[in-house]
Amino acid sequence: MQEIQIREWVLIGTTLLLASVAFLAPYIIERWKYRFYSAKLAFKFFHTPPYCHITQKIGIGVNFPVYYFRFKVVNNGKVQAEQCESVLEKIWKENSAGEFKELTGFSPVLLKWSGTQMGKYFTIQPGREPFCDIGRIHHPDHESNSVYRSITEEEKKQNKFFFELPEQFYAQWDCLIPGNYQIKVTIYSKNAEKISRKFKITWSGNWEDREPEMLNELVIS
Repeated sequence: MQEIQIREWVLIGTTLLLASVAFLAPYIIERWKYRFYSAKLAFKFFHTPPYCHITQKIGIGVNFPVYYFRFKVVNNGKVQAEQCESVLEKIWKENSAGEFKELTGFSPVLLKWSGTQMGKYFTIQPGREPFCDIGRIHHPDHESNSVYRSITEEEKKQNKFFFELPEQFYAQWDCLIPGNYQIKVTIYSKNAEKISRKFKITWSGNWEDREPEMLNELVIS
């Protein structure tokens, strides 16, 4: 009798084990596939050309130098990263006490992928390293106007670091006046984990015609 009971318990245990394996196998396989065959994004940035460089703004009746500052998003995965968005999420400004205070009322905005007019749904193939623009500085003779409704007359006169946005919004800053800042940028994707990075921006407000000197006037780290 005891031997029969043992066989029954062994049969029950085996059945439960097989049922558990059958239930968990698809999940384990999918996790394995995600780990080894997913898109994996990473930031790449150096405060040197071609990440930070001078070029020309050319258009109808327009031709002047402009500096662009940008970073790369690298796909180290096995498949393409779909519908990638680059989002400027937060800005902090250093006050007179040396403390960085977050700008209140700032809502996340999209940043442009370099060479495009779009700020979202950019596909990154495995091994590719596309640039995404943080912002630009125009020659002082061709300074752009901020659309921020609360900018003061004094601030309008200062050289500005404009974020490279598909759209500008009246309700919040679209640029940085001279000072020390920190910004947070996050990359979102349909099939990759989001990644975030903080950049420190030190902006003197001075324009230099030569690239090496200009990269000492606006420093991103």
